[in-house]
This record gives sequence, C-alpha cells and structure tokens, in this order.
Amino acid sequence: MGSLIKTKMNMPCAACRLLRRRCTEDCILLPYFPPNAADKFAAVHRIFGASNICKMLQEIPIDHRGDAVTSMVYEAEARLQDPVYGCVALITSLQTQVFQLQSELSTALAEAMALKAQLSEALSMLISSQGSPSTDNTEKNHNNNHQQLSDCHPHNQTSSAMPLFSQVIDSVQATEVPLQPESWSSLKSWHQLG
Repeated sequence: MGSLIKTKMNMPCAACRLLRRRCTEDCILLPYFPPNAADKFAAVHRIFGASNICKMLQEIPIDHRGDAVTSMVYEAEARLQDPVYGCVALITSLQTQVFQLQSELSTALAEAMALKAQLSEALSMLISSQGSPSTDNTEKNHNNNHQQLSDCHPHNQTSSAMPLFSQVIDSVQATEVPLQPESWSSLKSWHQLG
C-alpha cells in the first residue's frame, strides 16, 4: 500500500511527461495537469506553449489559477477544432440563440398582453351585463350555480368570485416583465453589426 502511494507521488504530471523532463514537487503545472490529463496539456501546449503557460500561471494568484487553466484548456480545444474562429464561433452561436429566444419571449409577452386585454374586456362586459334588467334570470342561475360551487368548496368562502378574480388580474398586472431589457439593447446592436 505504501509503495502505491510512493509510486503515485513519483509519477510526473502530464506536462512534464509530455516535455520529457523531471517533475518536482514544486512543479507549477502539477496541480492542474495530473498524469491522466495528457490530452488537455497537449492541446494547451500546442496553442500557447509550455513556457507561456508557466509565465501566465506565475502572474495569476494561486486561488485563480484553476479557473485560468480551465479557460486555457477550453480555448485551446476550441482553437484546435476551429482554427479560424476558435471559441468565438461558439460564443457567436450562443448569442444568436439568445437573440432568437428574446424574440420568442417578446412575442409570447405580446400575446399574453393581448389575452389579458381580452380578459379585461370580457370581465367588464360581464360586470356591465349583470346590472341590466334583461339578465335577471341569467343572474339568478349564476347565483344558484355559484352557491352550489361555494357549498362544495372545501374552504366555503362566502364572498363572490369577482373580487378574487380582480385580485388575480391586479397581481398579473403588477408582475409584468419588460419587453426589452436595457442590457440586451447593446447586444442586439452588436449582433446587427456582425
């Protein structure tokens, strides 16, 4: 068991193994490129070079080095897959998806506003028709149906449904989402330039 731990400690990191050099305990690349990460280091070494990687890591605070290595690996792999655009191609694709989803959201919000307007109009027509004398029978039937539903309801509320319905409409109006957030307008203008 002790020999296995000793063997693991003596194994060079992926960087030193690829560069065929002796890996010491204070190797700056050891924490970020363990022996099983040879492919990651090969990609980063091919794009940035081992000496540049070491220089960059020395300039970065220790607690941010892991994120920097993750970013370098991502950028290197993207550059190897797409030598011209690298990770910019994926970023552009994701921004395009954001703009498409923003457009769909704007359409959905416009439809919701139209439906809310129709609902409000129907509600006002219902309220105005309740006061007319020609709807006495309809109103009696409505009140009977409402009483039956109220008796069956587990909470057995005595108030009419109209105040509750107007509360729902008020809460919907209070939670409106803006159609065009200011932060997206600059992205949209950038996208239109491209």
